[in-house]
Amino acid sequence: MIFLDSDILSYYFSGDIKIRNKVMETLKNKEQMALTIINVYEALKGFRWRKSAKKETMFTNFLKTVPVFTIDNDATKLAADIYADLRRKGKTISDADILIAAIIIRNNGKFVTNNINHFENIKGLNLINWLE
Repeated sequence: MIFLDSDILSYYFSGDIKIRNKVMETLKNKEQMALTIINVYEALKGFRWRKSAKKETMFTNFLKTVPVFTIDNDATKLAADIYADLRRKGKTISDADILIAAIIIRNNGKFVTNNINHFENIKGLNLINWLE
């Protein structure tokens, strides 16, 4: 399962051809794409802040085609472990990013993001950058 980060969603809904081609390639290869509930929130708040009703409508339609994974008890516990591990290493990131990572790891996913540096210190998180 391929999880898309909020930055990738932003590129996609802005018409970035490289990201659009990667999405098409992923669908052609019959790989399932998914989102976390945190990424849904981040995308919606961006569209609403920018008052981009057209992109929000496109995103709402996109949501009908992909599963959205939420935070369960196991992901919450994993997020706490990730936080503790990162804090011990002196490498803190936002709680939102920790929750995203925990949901993806818990569901054995791969994570497509351009923000590799936010996530690179999280053990067990399989990162992919479609913009390289």
